[in-house]
Amino acid sequence: MNNSSNHNIVIINTPQHERALPLTGGDGGGLHLQLGGQAFYDNGNYFTFCPDDPVPGRVPRFRKAGIAQQMPDGTFDFVAKPQLHPKSTLIKKLAHGRLSATKDGAIQLTLKVFKSEGLNIEETIKREAFEAFE
Repeated sequence: MNNSSNHNIVIINTPQHERALPLTGGDGGGLHLQLGGQAFYDNGNYFTFCPDDPVPGRVPRFRKAGIAQQMPDGTFDFVAKPQLHPKSTLIKKLAHGRLSATKDGAIQLTLKVFKSEGLNIEETIKREAFEAFE
């Protein structure tokens, strides 16, 4: 059974580091566009928004992971998760890991050997640790 609700909502597309600002102000160069339309919500598993006046190209297309929250009064909020950038630089790739320089100035050796590979794990780790610094 579809328990859809039909509400007018507002979508404001802003950069991740900003909260929605009034359309008349705000600095930061983000796109601030208010769209009215219909929202469809189904038991917390599905949400879609259809603008009253769809115009192709009006807003840039995006796909983001984030946190969506619907409040008891029907308002809806979405906050995108920031994309994490690597904090290390690869120095050497190994068969079961990598040797990296980290952002905080350290050298990091990461090795991962699965039991199901049928290798002598102790010997494999010793050999690759030695190979990392050759």
